[in-house]
Amino acid sequence: MSRALSVAAVALVCLSGAACVQPVGPARTAEDYEDKATDTAETVLSSVRTASLTIDVAVRDRAFPPYVSVVLSDAEEEASGAASTFGSVQPPGASSDRLRSELQGLLSQADDALSAARIAARRVDTDALAEQGRPLDEIATELDRFLTDHG
Repeated sequence: MSRALSVAAVALVCLSGAACVQPVGPARTAEDYEDKATDTAETVLSSVRTASLTIDVAVRDRAFPPYVSVVLSDAEEEASGAASTFGSVQPPGASSDRLRSELQGLLSQADDALSAARIAARRVDTDALAEQGRPLDEIATELDRFLTDHG
């Protein structure tokens, strides 16, 4: 392989990796911050619903355990990434501080439930996995309420 080709290949890999990173812009107004909060809530809600559906399929013995484990791990990573990105945004004022506190509580609950589901799936513990369905459904309801209030 020529040096020019290998440099081009490295550049392409770097550009593809950079395309996957979403830059976090500042939230200069309460409205901007609320938009970032609702975007985060939507992403986490999607992950929670994916996990809930996957658990439902798994407990009915309609999916292979490795598949369930991968889907739940991906859902957890997606939610965690969204929460981390939101956590790095500076709230512009006191009303945004309250919004941040409200959403951070929900994000923490989602992270705990998704982690517990992933652990149960990797252990192929169907009973423990089934128990995670209810908390995930409750978190989904709370995230829906958050989106209704702030969307």
